[in-house]
Amino acid sequence: MSKTLSVVVISSIPFNEDGSIDEQGYRTQLRRLSDAGCAVYVAGSASSEAYTLTPEELDRVLAISYEELEGKVSYRAMGCEPRKSGEMVQFMRQVEKSGIANAQIFSLDMGHGSKPSEVELELYYSTVIEATSLNIYLSCHPRSAGYSLPLGLIEKLANRFPQIAGIAYGGLDMSYHAQLIHRLGDRLEIHNAGPAIAPNTLAMGGNGFMGGEGNFMPSLVQSVITGWQAKDYDLFGTSYSQLMRLAEIFNKSGGGNNRSMKPLMNAFGFPGGHVRAPRVEVSAEDVERRVQEIVALGIPGLPAPLSARD
Repeated sequence: MSKTLSVVVISSIPFNEDGSIDEQGYRTQLRRLSDAGCAVYVAGSASSEAYTLTPEELDRVLAISYEELEGKVSYRAMGCEPRKSGEMVQFMRQVEKSGIANAQIFSLDMGHGSKPSEVELELYYSTVIEATSLNIYLSCHPRSAGYSLPLGLIEKLANRFPQIAGIAYGGLDMSYHAQLIHRLGDRLEIHNAGPAIAPNTLAMGGNGFMGGEGNFMPSLVQSVITGWQAKDYDLFGTSYSQLMRLAEIFNKSGGGNNRSMKPLMNAFGFPGGHVRAPRVEVSAEDVERRVQEIVALGIPGLPAPLSARD
């Protein structure tokens, strides 16, 4: 069976210096992603800083996302990790109102390090799915949530709810990941979260990978998929190597979660905007060092940094 392969970029949201949403900047960013052919997650907890959004701001982000992406690329609403099922049901209501047809049910975070039992997880997912008509994407993020979804539970939910369309796996357990693809890859889209195990996912028959790195250079992350699809392994290898080095530049020395990526986007003339508190951007000196490291990667199509232009 032929599979649709994709990279899914969790879109960033540019904020103005006063903390308001830069709506034109956000539209520009979504167009950069769709023009490159990337699938898109909107209103995500990390890359989109969606935890900082008010309900009214979330409505606006979803509305703009619908206007810019509908009919152009595959996209879905991500949301944030909830404390209880009612919070996720409310998120589904907001997504439904926007016209977006697809949404993720994020991992349940019960608070204070508590991990849900399998019975509690089944109740959580069933409650949310039964409350919505949206196409649903599950998520399994053991590195951030602290637990994995039992494979048997995923199968049970997929059998019971045909509206489940896919799942994102954010761990590094290759045995688990291989079983997930083997048992459910013929009926669910399966992506890994982050670029680290993208080659494994593609080689085992998954659909691709996710991440926020594509906000900086959408064409780079898309070229990883293009190279794999075309069996152009020189392109695949070169693009993937550049992507992993770019991710390292972003994340080192506390630069993750937009702290370095947004100022670096600004440095190259992209719509990065500012982070919202409690995040704090890396220093200007740090940005300049990272700019030089990125230039040295030789990423195709990357413009010169603003500081080097006439």
